[in-house]
Amino acid sequence: MTWNDREPMFVRRGRWVYNSRNPVARVLMLLTVAGLVGSYLYVSDQGQWSESELRDAVHGAARDLEAEPQRVYFGYDSMIRDAIEATDEGPVSDLVIRATDDGHGSGAASIPTEDSFEVSAAHMSETFCMRLSPPEPPRALGKTPTVSLTVQVSRGDC
Repeated sequence: MTWNDREPMFVRRGRWVYNSRNPVARVLMLLTVAGLVGSYLYVSDQGQWSESELRDAVHGAARDLEAEPQRVYFGYDSMIRDAIEATDEGPVSDLVIRATDDGHGSGAASIPTEDSFEVSAAHMSETFCMRLSPPEPPRALGKTPTVSLTVQVSRGDC
């Protein structure tokens, strides 16, 4: 094929398609495939946490929770999720936050001094333990308590 051939870039074969005889259309075909592959790789990378993203998000959320007094609207687990989401590190939809039993039992003599949460991602084995002190205050109708938190983060289960 020579450049003197005047092939159209698109031809109609039931619908409009690239004309493989046109050199510009061939370049556009390659660019389309490269763009689709690049888009797929970008979206798949954004869909899962990496270990460094999760670590940075958990430590960043701990700093943010300690920085100023927090209003407890829906509980500590919701506060942790919101703080991790604010770091813009990874997909919050894959985030798993689980309250853990502190093992103190019940009764007035065994009042816990902190609440523990395990933070992980859906497709990762990496887990971080967040210990928040003071424990979550009881909820009263019409009142939203404010607490100044101390947060400790450690790697592994609580």
